[in-house]
Amino acid sequence: MSEHSDEPIVLPAPLPEEPQKSGGRESRGQVRFPFTAAAEIYELHSQTRLTGRCSDLSSGGCYIDTLSPFAVGTTVRVRLERDLHEFEAAAVVAYAHVSMGMGLTFTEMKREDQEILRFWIAELSGEKPCEPALSIPEAETEAEDADANMRLVLNELIYLLVRKKIVTENEGAELLHKMFR
Repeated sequence: MSEHSDEPIVLPAPLPEEPQKSGGRESRGQVRFPFTAAAEIYELHSQTRLTGRCSDLSSGGCYIDTLSPFAVGTTVRVRLERDLHEFEAAAVVAYAHVSMGMGLTFTEMKREDQEILRFWIAELSGEKPCEPALSIPEAETEAEDADANMRLVLNELIYLLVRKKIVTENEGAELLHKMFR
């Protein structure tokens, strides 16, 4: 039998495990913690925005309580707000429960958002967390708050105009689309 050291070693793939009906092993790689925060989820393709409540958090994702979850595989931006800290990340819907909520897996986030997530996880795990540094000057934060408030008011105004049939749904959708560009 000749030996070929330059050939790759091929191992058989592991056999798939039987799914367990109850009391089975957790499939997530990170520890989840009960966590409450206001949540806003923005679906990138249709530009649909919905609000909900984050009910658990891990370093890899979160669960959002909402009556209208997005479909599994949907790409979204998620923003969580708690105790004067805002966290934002790109995510994908990993699973959804109709009229209950959806599990999100984080796919991308900025360094500042990683710090906030680490702070929250440390706090939840019982570690003594270091307060994340705020890199934005206060004047800019106030301007951004005013801008966000203005967008919120405009959003509500557009929905009101559509409900009262002053503008059509298509016109309202177009206005919302322009507002969130």
